[in-house]
Order: sequence, then C-alpha cells, then structure tokens
Amino acid sequence: MKKLLFFFLFSLWACTCLQAQSLELMAGDKQVFADVQWLKPLDRQFRWSVFSRTRATLDYDNHPNIFTGAYLNYTTKAGLGASLVGKIGSSGGGVDAGLHIFKNRKNWMLFGLASVGLKKAPEYSWFSIFRFTPPLFSDWKLYTSLELYTLFNNSGHIYSLQRLRAGLDKKGWQFGLASELSGTGNEFRTSSNTGLFFRKSF
Repeated sequence: MKKLLFFFLFSLWACTCLQAQSLELMAGDKQVFADVQWLKPLDRQFRWSVFSRTRATLDYDNHPNIFTGAYLNYTTKAGLGASLVGKIGSSGGGVDAGLHIFKNRKNWMLFGLASVGLKKAPEYSWFSIFRFTPPLFSDWKLYTSLELYTLFNNSGHIYSLQRLRAGLDKKGWQFGLASELSGTGNEFRTSSNTGLFFRKSF
C-alpha cells in the first residue's frame, strides 16, 4: 500500500515540477502505469527541441519500475531529423543516437525513432507513437494511440512492447480502454496488461 501511494505521489510531483504537457494513469489487471511527458522547443522554427518522458509501473506484488528519458532533437522542415537520447531506469542507463520522423497535424501525430545504443555491445531500438484524434460532435473527439517499442542486439530480440489506447477526448481530458502486450527474448515470451486509462493534456 505504501508503494502504491508513493507511486501516485511521484506521478503528481513529476507533473507539477516538470510543467508536464500530459499525464496518463492506467489501472490494469496486472499493474498500474503512470506516464508524464513534455516537449519544449528551443527555437522559434521548432528545429531544435527537447522531449522528456518519465514513466513508472507498479504491479500488484509491489514491484516498481521507473524510466526517464530525455530526447534532444533536430528536425528539418520535412519532419526528418536526428536525436540524442539520455535515459536512466530501474535496469540501468545509457545514451542512444538515431534518426527520427515527426509529423504533427490537427487530427493526428506521428513520432518514430530508430536508434542505436552507444555502448561496447550495441543495442538497436525502434520507438514510435501514433495518435489519431478526429472530431466526433460538439467538444468530443475520438482518442486513439498506438505506441511501439522494440529492442534487439546482435544475438536477436531482447524486448518489445505495444501500448494501445482507445477512448474519448473532451477538451483535453481523455479516457477509455487500454491494453499493453510485451514480449521478451527470442522466444517472445509474452505478457499482457488490460484495463482503463485516464489522461490529461495541458
């Protein structure tokens, strides 16, 4: 119970201190998930930007997992560019470098990053988020989000994750159904987490 209370207090603290642009909480059948994100342009043309993400999970056996990543991005007018990523989490830290695509339109957004870990034994990853939010009626929108992450090295697949959100949006308040599916190792040993999400865009 104490870890669960710490988990929610940490989420609120991160949202307040980092001046977050979004906060999401998900209660699933296997674990609870929190995600705080913000994006800061460094110039008027939005060529240089910093994206930060802090996420935490806590399963019902009180095993926490925390990850923080900071992405320094240079994006051309065409939406293509380079990224340098610093990350730290429960399983360690590191630095990645890669190429990204970023498209942000009225009803949809896409960010994709192919990167390599700058270490003695390199690791390769793909990370992407796609959101589709078309209007429905009055102040209501459809809210859908698909997040993909895959990590592998020269020996094969290490870890992969798919996060799916489907629900409604009213004036920046989003809620609905959530599903997460992960796989580990070359055998793709899978686990899932299904439940409800609540998200606020600031």
